[in-house]
Amino acid sequence: MKRCSVIGLINSSEQVKVPKDDLIVTVELPQNQIETKYGLGAFVGRAKKHLVSPNESASELLNLSALVYAADTRISREEYSQDGWTREFSIYFPVNDLSVWQPIKDRLEELLSFITGDFWTLHFREREADDRLNCIEIEEPAEPVEAVSLLSGGLDSFIGAIDLLSENTNCLFVGHYSKDGTQNYQNAVETTLCKEYPDYFKGYIKGCLIFDKSVFKTGEQDISAENSQRSRSFMFLSMAAYLASGMGQLCKLIVPENGFIALNVPLDPLRLGANSTKTVHPHFMSLMSEVFSELNLNIALVNPYRHMTKGEMMKTCHNQQLLAKHAHETLSCASPGKMRWDKDNFKAHRLGGAGGRGNCGYCYPCLIRKASFKKALIDDNTTYVAIPDFDKAKIRVGKKGSVYAESKDILSVQYAGYRLANGQMKPNIEIHKSGTLQRVFGEWADIAGMYERGLKEVYELVRDVKVVRSN
Repeated sequence: MKRCSVIGLINSSEQVKVPKDDLIVTVELPQNQIETKYGLGAFVGRAKKHLVSPNESASELLNLSALVYAADTRISREEYSQDGWTREFSIYFPVNDLSVWQPIKDRLEELLSFITGDFWTLHFREREADDRLNCIEIEEPAEPVEAVSLLSGGLDSFIGAIDLLSENTNCLFVGHYSKDGTQNYQNAVETTLCKEYPDYFKGYIKGCLIFDKSVFKTGEQDISAENSQRSRSFMFLSMAAYLASGMGQLCKLIVPENGFIALNVPLDPLRLGANSTKTVHPHFMSLMSEVFSELNLNIALVNPYRHMTKGEMMKTCHNQQLLAKHAHETLSCASPGKMRWDKDNFKAHRLGGAGGRGNCGYCYPCLIRKASFKKALIDDNTTYVAIPDFDKAKIRVGKKGSVYAESKDILSVQYAGYRLANGQMKPNIEIHKSGTLQRVFGEWADIAGMYERGLKEVYELVRDVKVVRSN
């Protein structure tokens, strides 16, 4: 294990003392935020015309999220962790006022450790008067909106947008994309929603934060990158908070995510810990809400679907006709580019798919997606690039029982679903296995009921899927 220090520099000449043996990542956070590189300044520039009154603390939170995301995506877990997963980070962050940030230091460290599985230590230092971070200047204040909602290009956020706009809610939307083709799905849902709800769809501000090897100051050392991106939700919510806090009045920040995947209870012993993501877990959401409150951002953070399965979200969507027509244009896959390693589409053809990028049809999020269409009685016209039809796919495990990617999640759901169906698990106990729920004590019964219904929903999809041993 090797500790990494991530330093936010006010300018390239600033010197910050860190332990000499640490890996060092530097990210410049200039006084004028719109000049920040890595895609952050570009996002701020796009957001400018939608703001009423930019919030200083929200601007700094956005900067902090950039440092965290740089650390998370640029330092390999395999090479620099103590156990193949857990890394140790020190973040050196310049702020305008220490008295604002120091009281929430412990809460932020807890939040980051919870969602990434790493150790985080935050070191705040106060900027000099001449180097204070300046909020972007607004020439003409925009009209405030009632809500800001995440719009990722996925099915859940598409449903969330439909429901908001169907209720005549003036809303701004926020998206984050990378080079994996996500933006194509975002563009598709934007076109659909703008056309259907032109009076209430007030804008879609997208950002692409990317940190490449140029952020390192480590001499000739070649540092391997990481692709797990567990801190992405912290950065995504910080982008949304930048907008929501700039409305000049209380604004809802909507995170539309079905409760089953948000809770993400491990299906089997192999999915404990690192394999169970917590990016919209109720504990993380509670901690983020507390951070927003402590920073006086005037935001109400809400996941209105936290007690619903994905199928229930589809079934109760306020505009069934629009959903049925365009749901296939959304993305749910955990890794839409995974089939790029499938030479000549050999694997895809064996499984019945055409190959390429898109929803694979066999990862856990894709299984939940397929099950939701079935639950809602909506025809699934999604193009699944690997497994469009379980009955025609030749799904395999290895000769000695080693699990292929195509069968891993199917077998895990079958295992968990069988245990539930045969009384071998108790939902009110299982819900605590992905993380503490102490901050939502009053919701335990609702969460347990949602988890039971969600597992039944996806188990019904794969219960009779056949997986054969490879020759």
